Amino acid sequence: MKASDYFYLAFTSIKEKRGRALGAIIGVMIAVVALSAALGIGESFQKSFVEQLQRTIAANSIIVTGGYAGGFTDADIAYFKRIPGVKDAFGIAMTTGTVYASGGEQSVTIVAIDPQHLPIYLGVSDMSQVVEEGSLEPNGLGVLVSNNLWRDPNTGQKLLDVGSSLVVRLRSKDAQLVVVGLMKQASTIMGGPTGSYYIYMDPSAYFSYVSNTRNYGGVIILVSDLNRLNEITSEVKAVAPPGSNIISAAAMVSQFTALVGALQTFIALISAVGMGVTALWIFDSTTISVVQRTKEIGILKALGYTSNDVLLIFLLEAVIVSAIGIAGGLALAAIASLLVKIPMFTFELRLTLSPNVLATSSLLPLAMNALAAYIPSRRGAALRPVEALRYE
Repeated sequence: MKASDYFYLAFTSIKEKRGRALGAIIGVMIAVVALSAALGIGESFQKSFVEQLQRTIAANSIIVTGGYAGGFTDADIAYFKRIPGVKDAFGIAMTTGTVYASGGEQSVTIVAIDPQHLPIYLGVSDMSQVVEEGSLEPNGLGVLVSNNLWRDPNTGQKLLDVGSSLVVRLRSKDAQLVVVGLMKQASTIMGGPTGSYYIYMDPSAYFSYVSNTRNYGGVIILVSDLNRLNEITSEVKAVAPPGSNIISAAAMVSQFTALVGALQTFIALISAVGMGVTALWIFDSTTISVVQRTKEIGILKALGYTSNDVLLIFLLEAVIVSAIGIAGGLALAAIASLLVKIPMFTFELRLTLSPNVLATSSLLPLAMNALAAYIPSRRGAALRPVEALRYE
């Protein structure tokens, strides 16, 4: 028997029951679009968020926070720098205060960090990437301010300029600072229209005019060799003050990737309900087709067709219907990938049709429909010619 004969008989049957076939095709299309959207948007979110995280926090860093003694001293940072494999280490001090902004009094976070390490903290190679106007680094009482502090996020009106005085009300005193740099709205760490207000300050001035103690709230340790990350992390734990929390940026990215992957799988399982409904439709349609074509099965077997030939004909019907639905679903998903844009934090999610998403969205519905068609097809293929020909 030629391959063209199988296709001819399968297409003839599909044409005869075109109403049910059309319903199955539409069902497959919906299932493919839903699965592609779940997997594609999940993959886009994972990629975008990880890239954002890696831009904000150096991938080769270990972050140390906490400590029962109230923070970290310069001596602690010196200990971290002496650990083999550590390229550099620097402290970060933060405190909150209040400033008067366009909407009234607003909470502001003052971040004290050595200017030479500020690009690493902000996830840029050069400060010119994040400074729109003025000095590229804080100096003395001269500070850099986040975009939403010097520009009204609603109207775009300029509220502060280079050289403007800025009074920050702290718990026990007021600090009068001078704006030397205006930052762009470039990353979540610097705040956005609905984010926090940030002021970046030189540590020497911070400890002289803002903080009563020279303690850092956190330390970022840069590792020279990522292959030794676990070993260096263990050394950091050994020398860190009691109560410290040690977080590896690479491990954090890995954990987040695993979390998003699990969430993506869960969403895909929910969308797979549509595939289950389509598979039941295929099962029902094939069962009806087998019953209606019982005499035809007897004739085919009397002409020399084997049980495997009959089985293949029925399975081929399900595969052809599924293939048409999958092609249509992928075409709709491709259109959606160009049109769908979901704003999320400071980035935009799109439907990413990667090879993995395309393969899963194509093969899973095909396999489920083929399996659904196999059971009634097997029953029909097992009919004896004499019994089939006597069927009314």
